[in-house]
Amino acid sequence: MPQSVNLKQIERHAWMSFFEDGLLDVLMGLTLLAVGIPAMLPSFFVSELRQDGASAVLMVLALFVYWLGKRFITMPRIGRARFGPTRKAKLRKTVVIYGISALAGLIVFLVFLMRTTGPSQGTPWSAPVVVALGIGAWMLLILGLASYFLDFTRGHVIAALYALAFSGTVLLHNPILFIMAGAVAVLMGLIVFVRFLRKYRIPSAGPPLEGALDDNH
Repeated sequence: MPQSVNLKQIERHAWMSFFEDGLLDVLMGLTLLAVGIPAMLPSFFVSELRQDGASAVLMVLALFVYWLGKRFITMPRIGRARFGPTRKAKLRKTVVIYGISALAGLIVFLVFLMRTTGPSQGTPWSAPVVVALGIGAWMLLILGLASYFLDFTRGHVIAALYALAFSGTVLLHNPILFIMAGAVAVLMGLIVFVRFLRKYRIPSAGPPLEGALDDNH
């Protein structure tokens, strides 16, 4: 029993170290900026297609920056743990639930924007406050649950920033909150990242550590 408890503690510590570099915070913030920046430049991105294309490119670049940071900064310092089937199954379920729910929320958000930018139809969509609160609550719930299941504590703050960005954009019809919320998330991640660099140094010699861990003991 003591060995089982110790292994679970080690596995949890290794999992928590995955978020210790702040790169996920930066990625989530850059994603908000990828949506907000093209929308703030309508004179340059003159069509929705161009805005969507620019946002997609910026998101891909954000993912590339995230991968570079994990591969060349995080792994050389703390190594890489290969988690067992229990943790992997939990992660897969969380990703599937989050992906479906986030997609549904995004569709509702886009439909609302199209309806409000078009001619008035006298439908319930003309009540932006209710819709804004609904979208904000939905984003807060989904990202909050994902953060809980992933043991990502700072994710709850990011969930609040996403809720603020989406609901605020509906109310103000201005994407400035995407940029403000994204900047806060990026700054938060950079602060954590600097602490990570000060705490962990690259080993003087030898390849990155790698080990297998499972919480099913």
